[in-house]
Amino acid sequence: MKKTYLNIIGLFFLITFLGLQFAYNFDSLAKNYDSEKKLKTSPPPQVSLLMGVLYEPHSIDPHDAWDSSSFNVIDQVCEGLFTCNYSDPQNKIIPRLALDYGIWSNDGLNYTVPLRQDVIFHDRTPFNATAVKWNFDRLAYLMNITGTLPMSTLLSVINPVYRWLDGTPIINKTEEVDLYTIKFVLNKPFGGFEALLSFSGSYFVSPSSTPFSTYIEAPSGKLVGTGPFVYEGCNIYTNMTFHAFEEYWRTNSTMFLLALKIFPDTLTMVEGLINGEVDIIENPSPLYFDMIANTEHLRLIESQKGSWTLHYLGFNNHLINQTYRKAISYAVNYSHLIDHLKGGYVERLKSPIPGSMLYSNYSFNIPTYNVTKAREIMQSMGYGVGWEVTPGGLHEVNWTSTKFRTINFTFNMGNTYLEKVGQLLIDNLGKIGIEVEVYNESWADLLGKLFGMWGNTKDMLEMFYIGWMADYNDPSQFINFLFSNSSMYNTVQYNGGFGGFLLYNPENDVELLMEQAITSINRNERSQLYNKIQQLIIERDFPWIYGYTPKTYVAFHKDLEGIEENNFISVDEDGASSVKGDFQLLTWKYNPSFFPIYIISGYHFPYILLIAFISVIYFINYKRLKLRS
Repeated sequence: MKKTYLNIIGLFFLITFLGLQFAYNFDSLAKNYDSEKKLKTSPPPQVSLLMGVLYEPHSIDPHDAWDSSSFNVIDQVCEGLFTCNYSDPQNKIIPRLALDYGIWSNDGLNYTVPLRQDVIFHDRTPFNATAVKWNFDRLAYLMNITGTLPMSTLLSVINPVYRWLDGTPIINKTEEVDLYTIKFVLNKPFGGFEALLSFSGSYFVSPSSTPFSTYIEAPSGKLVGTGPFVYEGCNIYTNMTFHAFEEYWRTNSTMFLLALKIFPDTLTMVEGLINGEVDIIENPSPLYFDMIANTEHLRLIESQKGSWTLHYLGFNNHLINQTYRKAISYAVNYSHLIDHLKGGYVERLKSPIPGSMLYSNYSFNIPTYNVTKAREIMQSMGYGVGWEVTPGGLHEVNWTSTKFRTINFTFNMGNTYLEKVGQLLIDNLGKIGIEVEVYNESWADLLGKLFGMWGNTKDMLEMFYIGWMADYNDPSQFINFLFSNSSMYNTVQYNGGFGGFLLYNPENDVELLMEQAITSINRNERSQLYNKIQQLIIERDFPWIYGYTPKTYVAFHKDLEGIEENNFISVDEDGASSVKGDFQLLTWKYNPSFFPIYIISGYHFPYILLIAFISVIYFINYKRLKLRS
């Protein structure tokens, strides 16, 4: 009897193993068979890549996705007319599905783009102007620009991205000029339009496979794009799986199978990398850098692609005048902030536009830690006149014991980093005669005050700490959002038109310069305007204490090639540009001969198990009949 059980178990596993091998070989054969049933040329060795991620996607619909977990899926499957060159220090905008940059009309209201003619969607639908118009008409519908969106359908979450601050849609309509030329008609000139077209909300899904009036269901809906990988959906082993699109227009992928494995937290994800459950992860917490560094088969590198996120200490510009703001800006110990409180894993912000974005200029005279200068500025206001300003000098006790003014610093409770920032401000500003009172409150209460909502006003805050992230690579994402008088996100209540302390000069009116820069369609003019805006904000107005931008890191198996040179970003064949989330040219130093079960296409595995189970039942019944006879 024991031998019979062993035979049954052995038979089950043998059938399952053979089934998996057949499924893989069948897939490979099918993918190498053309429409005329002739075998294609054998592809290069096919390998797999497993990436660890946090959180499942909230949406896999480009027209309704606004979070990194969703982008993890969409970036592999879909593409837009433009993208960013991540090998360029400021991530220059480059054509992707556009054949070239578009042409602006003289009034800046029409932008006409030639399209690539060698592109198809994964379902073989042609990519052309008809598909482009269909996608932007769908986006307009889901934003309810048409006024026909039913109450039962939620407004697209990316609706604000495609509108001006006053709510006016950026795009009026799209028109097909011919089969491979599309024209965008804008409601107002927008110099950052090419950057907007590189945002994931401007990516394309197949009109033949996508519902026009409803969203693609996450995470198992049918997402069909033109990108390098075909989305297979979710399975119980790796959560989200993809296979290479062999008719991809750009280049053949060396990664045949791609999988994104979801982990519940960063520690578990790092442990999964160490244990070989995944091959690569992005942005592990610095808390686990030692664990990674002490694992022989892993590498950890800092990515050079930069960050579009910044963190700053905001002043209430209504309540704290320019001279106070300037003195405080020179009183803060930035080295302590960056190297001690953040462990050196961030870099100093030196402009209101992060250094990895278009038109950022880090050459202006940003405030640095200089207590002597801060005290001299205080003396210019009549405080401590006649006292020695050198730290540790004759009047050091006078400076540190006198309270010329009290300012509050408010942050969201539970944030240990900001607790330490508060203590740093108490110490640093105490050296120039300013007392800091630290308060913490709920995030909801803080948001109400920051944006003047729910019965609160912005004047309830004097100093606060906040971060901001751009959706796409255009400086207006920071300058116009965070400094314009018409923006609710101008939390510091900056007024660059008059500055509040200098004689008015229209040539130095930041509000006017911002409007000129965002509506200009001339790249050189935009560069000059944003340079002047940055200089005035940094060297004249001091609306912020410039904090930091995060550094980004990648941890991966040491045998994964293409990481050191490209920082997880693959370079085009001409070596001139690179594309985010592109795994095509990453290769292993060895090609595994057997694909693990968990990367076999999700729809094969249940059927293989069923066949194995039925075969075993048949074998048992056959044995019983034989015994009876």
